[in-house]
Formats: sequence, C-alpha cells, structure tokens
Amino acid sequence: MGQIMKGGDLMLFITVGGTKKSIAFATSHSLSISGDTVETSTKDSSGKWTSKQVNRLSWNVSTDNLYSLDGAGANYSDLFGLMSERSEIDIVFALESGYASKADSVPPAGWTPLTAPQYAGRAVMTSLELNAPNGENATFKASFEGVGALTATPAV
Repeated sequence: MGQIMKGGDLMLFITVGGTKKSIAFATSHSLSISGDTVETSTKDSSGKWTSKQVNRLSWNVSTDNLYSLDGAGANYSDLFGLMSERSEIDIVFALESGYASKADSVPPAGWTPLTAPQYAGRAVMTSLELNAPNGENATFKASFEGVGALTATPAV
C-alpha cells in the first residue's frame, strides 16, 4: 500500500499581498471537481437508459477555520479584504512542504506548499461566514469557485 497522507498535512494556500499563505488555524479544507453533462441519447440508443457526455468541468475549494486575530497564515480579516475586493485569487491545494517531518508549531515564516504534487488555479471567493456561538470557539468558513482550469502538478 502506498503512503497515506494525513489531512493536517494537505493545506489550502492563497495569495495575499503577493505572498502565498496558508489559511490560519484551519480545521478542514475541501477541493471538489465536477463535470456538467449533456445528454447524448439518440433513437439508436437503448430505450431504457440515457447516454451522457461530460461537457465542462468546474472546481471549488472551501475552508473551515478557528477565528483568531493573529497567526502565521491568512486570517478572517485578510479574507474579508479579499472578498470585498471581488478579485481573482491564486489558490494552491497541496501538502505542506515539510509534511514528512512536520514541526509541532507553525514555522516563523508560516507554512509553505510542496511544489509537487499540487493543484493550482485562480478563483473568486463566493462566501465568507463568521460563526460565534455562545460559550464555544468562534469559527469562519470561506468558499471559492474556480475561474478557468485547475492544473495538477504530479509528484516527482
């Protein structure tokens, strides 16, 4: 069996102020790729079953995080600024570069992405939600939708 990765090693990085940063205090990240289909059934096809063909691909990423005012990565305030700008954001979904011997705490310069394997593209932020339940940790969620292709750089 191949090497199984831990979820804590696979991270979402976004570009903030020209610097690639992980999102601070993340608890979960998700990458989803989907295909729109068109029906290709004809009179020559079986009468019971439809035929389909993938037409276009799309992708999105999301992140769940603890709310904090500091941290070595991008925080809620950074994401709020990006959401307000309504501009495209460079995104990388990859292993943290030191995952094999990961430190117990964030390095002073923050986490950095492994160059391969990785999935990268440009996206727009489509939602940003701050949650502050009484007596519990404050959290936030953000969702991004891909603009154009998601590229894969395979492991070397």
